Amino acid sequence: MLGVDAIVDAALRIVDSEGVDAVSMRRVAAEFSTGPASLYAHVANKDQLLTLVHDRIVDEIEIPDCDTWQELLRAGSHTIRDTYRRHNDAARLSFGFVPEGTKALDYTERLMELMLAAGVPAQVAAWTLDVVSLYVAADAYEGWLLGQRFDDGSGRDPEQLGHEYFAGVAERFATLPAGRYPVLLANLGAMMAGTGDERFDFGIEMLIAGVAAQASPDRD
Repeated sequence: MLGVDAIVDAALRIVDSEGVDAVSMRRVAAEFSTGPASLYAHVANKDQLLTLVHDRIVDEIEIPDCDTWQELLRAGSHTIRDTYRRHNDAARLSFGFVPEGTKALDYTERLMELMLAAGVPAQVAAWTLDVVSLYVAADAYEGWLLGQRFDDGSGRDPEQLGHEYFAGVAERFATLPAGRYPVLLANLGAMMAGTGDERFDFGIEMLIAGVAAQASPDRD
């Protein structure tokens, strides 16, 4: 039966199989063997539909039960990132608007509560929520972009193709003029080191350290 839930389900299936750009009112309507006009009785437009798709994805997130804001930020960031990764390039849907779904609000409420209780200033806590959201979504989206770039249709393992790409970058950097880029060349190994997960964790720990440095446990 045609309704909001069914329409969102169909749009999400398209995102999962073909990506966000494949979603249109006409394309979704075709899933029900009808025309796009039938959808407008339930969904205002494509933008609203994609917002509902994002809310549906966020609703999959299981909020970790943590006692400190640091633990919740770490665990929540990984959970949200993993959820986005299950849905093609859906992470890009988080850019440019504030999520208002129940799960997103529940996570925001709990993380804000724990930060304030630990003496994090309200403004710092509020902006931290925004920075973390952008960081997690950007990492998930870049991961999708890299996956698309390295899947050349040859049947070769995209991960191996990725390793070859970055090895090529390192080789090209190694040929840069030493007189102009002495620091870069001296630290090329460090610049190219680490997996995507290690780099993601590094970013989260940097965020945590920055917020913790501004906390005052005795703050009223």
